[in-house]
Amino acid sequence: MDDKYLIFKKDELAKSRILARELAISESDFIKIQNWFDLLLFKHKESSSDREEQLKTEQDLEIAFNELISSEIERKSYKYILPKLLNYNNEFNGAFLRSLYVARLGALLRDNLIAKLVNDKMTVYSPEDFFHITVYLRDNYFVSPNSNFIEDILKIEHVRGIFKQATDDVKFSTLKNILHIIQQKTFHHDIICFKKILKLVSAKDVALIDYLKKFQVENQQGCYKILNGIFNLELSEDDWDDFDIKVQLINFFDTGRGANPSAGWKKKFQELSGIIDSKKLLLTANTILKNDNCKNFEFDYGAQWGDDTAKRFLKSAQWIRAIL
Repeated sequence: MDDKYLIFKKDELAKSRILARELAISESDFIKIQNWFDLLLFKHKESSSDREEQLKTEQDLEIAFNELISSEIERKSYKYILPKLLNYNNEFNGAFLRSLYVARLGALLRDNLIAKLVNDKMTVYSPEDFFHITVYLRDNYFVSPNSNFIEDILKIEHVRGIFKQATDDVKFSTLKNILHIIQQKTFHHDIICFKKILKLVSAKDVALIDYLKKFQVENQQGCYKILNGIFNLELSEDDWDDFDIKVQLINFFDTGRGANPSAGWKKKFQELSGIIDSKKLLLTANTILKNDNCKNFEFDYGAQWGDDTAKRFLKSAQWIRAIL
């Protein structure tokens, strides 16, 4: 176990030095910030399962953190602390280090410190800063579904509107890094973050649109096979119209819940039928239904989990085929 902590500390420190340099963090602040994270890691490794002891550890760490940011470092160094918090929180929620069941620091990180800094508009990031943050965060031992890791990365951008000032190249490179994190997930419980990325795409993002058409995940899960199939249909001769139609269809097909179509589903279907040709709707539905064997995902060790996203797409596709 000690070896894993040393591996994480060594790898993270190397990435941190690069990030600190790119964000122009002073050596003095770098050392002070690293000292707090070293303490955090030590407490995580040494904590017992005793709840009172864990709460005391959280309180002590929070006091030390507040002292750090209030009087010991420059305000601009906050932008360096936030990605490190995201990284540590993701690892603490994974299986590489001790689990949060043993050392429960989630309340301090995700529910407290991260939430404050993510929403703090005074913590400013240039598009280039944000790109370097995603470089720091892109490779992980494990991407935890419980850490809000990808959600918080995207929220940093959303709260500040960072991409509004970004060049097309920087935006593309940054989103490729975030998509790389999505690729690494061992299981995709949903496609919420992927759909958030789709919302960020504009007509001028030609390279990004082409990249999304080819996007695949490492575990080859059914829901992303379905998305890839949709993206590779030809629904319009105009590239942007083609992409926009597909995004609308993806959002709609992901609403197939229950034994029968809901009133909301039927209403949205009528709206789409008014702007998308029935042949294209049927083509999309039939393309999705080719993945009927993707309702469950089997892990390498034999366990199977239901792919709820794939099931929703398949359900919508079945209803559309029945209607048309």
